Amino acid sequence: MVEQQRGPHRAGQWFGGLVFAIGLAMMVAVFVFAVMAFLQVPAALAAGGRIGGEGGLGRALAVAAVRIGLLFVMAYVSSLFASKGLELFAAARAGTRE
Repeated sequence: MVEQQRGPHRAGQWFGGLVFAIGLAMMVAVFVFAVMAFLQVPAALAAGGRIGGEGGLGRALAVAAVRIGLLFVMAYVSSLFASKGLELFAAARAGTRE
């Protein structure tokens, strides 16, 4: 069987770059949400535990824990998305061997 090196695939490079850019945008959104959450939660705890309504300190801590958990999940998913974009870009750039 003859081995043949194909050149870079432009559409694959563009798609990989697009997926990577979307992943980066998702990461930026996660960091913005984190800043917003960590500015709001300490202020709410200092004000007696009211995050957007009625509730005590326990409710405020529960809401803060849920927000932190969601931020971790969002950061993980966005990093997976960005890394998949890099993999697509690298695969399209290198070409394939048959």
